[in-house]
Amino acid sequence: MPHQLGERRSWTLERRGEFAITSAVGAAVCAGVALVQYRWPCRSYEQYIVLNVALLLWVPLLAIMLTTRAQPSEYGLARGDERLSRVYGWGLFAAVLPVLVVGAHLPSSRAYYPLYRQFPRPGPATWHYLIYFEAVYGLYLFSWEWFFRGYLLFGLSRSIGGMALFPQAVLFGLLHYGKPWPEFASSFVTGLVLGFTAMRVGSFFPGFVVHWAAATAYDLLVLAGVGFRLPP
Repeated sequence: MPHQLGERRSWTLERRGEFAITSAVGAAVCAGVALVQYRWPCRSYEQYIVLNVALLLWVPLLAIMLTTRAQPSEYGLARGDERLSRVYGWGLFAAVLPVLVVGAHLPSSRAYYPLYRQFPRPGPATWHYLIYFEAVYGLYLFSWEWFFRGYLLFGLSRSIGGMALFPQAVLFGLLHYGKPWPEFASSFVTGLVLGFTAMRVGSFFPGFVVHWAAATAYDLLVLAGVGFRLPP
């Protein structure tokens, strides 16, 4: 019995330590992303991507390797349940597509999107540049989903279970500040839905695919509303 109590106490202390480290790393990464996003304007799209990937992808991976005995797969960097992944992936995209169609006609969306308009670029917009932009943005969204629906969600859930859905969704929503109001408001719910999906599947990959597909589709829907003319 004393041996079991000792093991239990050791497990509890380990989980508390993981919670503290995950919370601290999460807060530091979010602060860094906010600074890049709101205080330190990047000179190029590529600089923005590199800084965000470093913060969102590599910092959490290093934190796992240096401060825990866990594997990245325990934080959602895994294939998960492939059948559920397909079900949730297609289901979520089908559910969000009508919302994207309606949102693409809002004046606030047409003034903000396609998203490449928010970044410096070397010359006029072309279709080749749009393809490049969307492809590179996929790397950014992979890092984004890994951080929120991988590292933060699974890292915190090791200590607080399903309650981990809420802090990652709140931080995810707050970092959408500056986007058109409907998108900012809905991002908190989106964070919960994508987080729930990740926990059910055991992976953040479905959320990444849906997020990337939705972002690309939204840009194209906005362009469709103006006759596929690329705005400057």
